[in-house]
Amino acid sequence: MATTYKVPMHRVILALFLIAVTAIAATVAWSFNSGLTWTGICLIAVAGPLSIFYWYMLYITPKRAAITVAEEGILLAAPPFASAVIPWASVEKTFEANLKTDEAFKIIKAKKHMSFGGYKSGVVLIKDDKEAVIVSNRPDVLCFQTADRVYLLGPSDFEGFKEAVEKTAP
Repeated sequence: MATTYKVPMHRVILALFLIAVTAIAATVAWSFNSGLTWTGICLIAVAGPLSIFYWYMLYITPKRAAITVAEEGILLAAPPFASAVIPWASVEKTFEANLKTDEAFKIIKAKKHMSFGGYKSGVVLIKDDKEAVIVSNRPDVLCFQTADRVYLLGPSDFEGFKEAVEKTAP
């Protein structure tokens, strides 16, 4: 039986983003004393598209991120930055790690990566130029080491994820 774990952005980050957009829009509207027409044009031309883009990047993209634990292995789907299938046969070692305190997992270089407000998703290089795939919204992660790369996964329900891996992994 497969179990799916979500990796959304924290709600506080989304709320702060909406407050910032509202404050910027109010400042723009207040600063333009030239009339409602020009203020509306500026808000529609600049603030609207930027808000939609950032809302997509901060809400929609992380909301689609999911880690599925199945009998065959782990299915990782965090488009557009990371996607992978990790068969249990390819996993050499599984252990817990902390992205903030473990020096071995400090990001040296990002290949395709998004990191904002605690949410991390993508492919990076870590110590000793090892390639790592990170999908997490927390500092503590479960590390899956394979021959070619390391997978650092930390969904919202971390304890449930660990239990599912312990039950399912051979």
